Amino acid sequence: MKRFLVIIACSLFLAGCSESPKPLDSGTAVSGMVWKNSRVAAVSENSGAPIPQDSKVDVYENLIIIRHADGTRQVVPLDHVTDLKIR
Repeated sequence: MKRFLVIIACSLFLAGCSESPKPLDSGTAVSGMVWKNSRVAAVSENSGAPIPQDSKVDVYENLIIIRHADGTRQVVPLDHVTDLKIR
């Protein structure tokens, strides 16, 4: 639920900007992991899933947007991502 609220808040923030923010970096994913919980959270277990290779990725100051091959997009807080490599 917390992750959903973060995604909604980020989406509203981006939608409310008069000027579209530009990504800090963009590219194609080579590797990376998206975790259920923040990497700095004090939790005993944290499950994750790899970012699919060849997904398009836009990196912003506090989040990344992953565009999957099927056309769906995943908005992820940056502190839920590790080992991101793009080309």
